Amino acid sequence: MFNRSYIIRHEGHPHYLSDAKLLSLQKKVSFSTEEEELVRIIRNLSDPTKLKIYLLLHKVEEISVTDLTQILGMSHSAISHALSDLKNLGLVESHRCGQLICYSLLNGKKGNKILNFFNRFTD
Repeated sequence: MFNRSYIIRHEGHPHYLSDAKLLSLQKKVSFSTEEEELVRIIRNLSDPTKLKIYLLLHKVEEISVTDLTQILGMSHSAISHALSDLKNLGLVESHRCGQLICYSLLNGKKGNKILNFFNRFTD
C-alpha cells in the first residue's frame, strides 16, 4: 500500500501509524466538491479584514459600509473590496438604504456547513 521503509522498527512508538490508520486519515482529508467550496471560503476568511467584517455581521442585523470604516479604521475602498469578496462567496447580501449601502449576513446554511466541516475532523 504505502512505501514506508522509514518506519521499520518503530512499532510501539507514539508516532507509529498503521497502514490502515494512514488510509483512514487520507480519506478524512479528501474533500468533496462542496467541501472544496468551503475551503475556498475559509481561505478567504483568513484575510483579517474579511474575517472581522464577517464576525461583526454576526453581532448586528445589518451595518453600513460607513459604519464598518469607522469601526475598523480602514478606508471605504478597502472595506468595499472585502465586502465584495464576501458577497461573491455567498456569505453576505447588500441593499441600498437612501444613500447608504448596508450589508447583512445572507440567510443560508453556509455558516453551519463551515462548522460541520471542522467537526468532521474531531473524533
